Amino acid sequence: MTPPPPACNLCGATGASRFRRDGDFTILRCEGCGLRYLDPQPTAEQLDALYSHSYFENDASVRQGYQSYAAEVDNHRATFETRLRYLSPPSGKLLDVGAATGVFVERARARGWQAEGVEPSEWAATFAREELRQPVRTTTLEAAAFPDRSFDAVTMWEVIEHLPDPRNTLREIARVLKPGGTLALSTPDAGSAVARLSGQAWLGWRKIPEHLFYFDVPSLKRYLDETGFEWVSHRYVSITVTLGFALGRLGSLVGLPWLERLPGPLANTNVPINPLYDLMVVARRRDDTP
Repeated sequence: MTPPPPACNLCGATGASRFRRDGDFTILRCEGCGLRYLDPQPTAEQLDALYSHSYFENDASVRQGYQSYAAEVDNHRATFETRLRYLSPPSGKLLDVGAATGVFVERARARGWQAEGVEPSEWAATFAREELRQPVRTTTLEAAAFPDRSFDAVTMWEVIEHLPDPRNTLREIARVLKPGGTLALSTPDAGSAVARLSGQAWLGWRKIPEHLFYFDVPSLKRYLDETGFEWVSHRYVSITVTLGFALGRLGSLVGLPWLERLPGPLANTNVPINPLYDLMVVARRRDDTP
């Protein structure tokens, strides 16, 4: 007998329909609120194994992780410099959740923030401390157990879709933020025009089993409202990548893999691109949040 799907993390409903099948996994769509999520959800042990060194350095990054995260430090720096422009002027303490190799922490500190990070991947957090000399702990936000109202800002870049319990993590962020503090996050927008027009071919549906939830603007607004935040703004943001990477992703989407076979110097040219589905949200912790 097939076990029932897990209850929806957003609304608690247990009814769900199949949206997409991928190997041993199914993306379900909640019949109560429309949130899409992966079934079965990986175990804690499986997630620990997933985010090893090979996650950040592999040849199958269309489906999982990154081709060479460490080698792209300068591109990550350019990407995060853009994100920092949308945060209020540097004022106090900032925590980067899912800090990876610490590049955002580095750029935030250079801008004047008292920034630190938490990152569950031992390889990535060690790289942050030893190679970039940044204060990134090998832990999760929940396990770090920061005191109440410790931070003026919290960031999560391409992290919330990886979390096994987004509601609980957002509540924890509200707890460690000061009243009026800023939360900034980014995530692929499953409701974007690009995702809708691409249908089942959208690259966002292929990140299995690392992406556990698939958000859109309405679901994020509900999550934030119910965990103590006021929505401030949202926009689609750019990332800086090599031209070879960008064309490789385009080729994968449209079935033209030869697009990534550029001559070396041209393929390694760094370019900012806006895929029009990387959604950045800025929210404020409500003053009345317990």
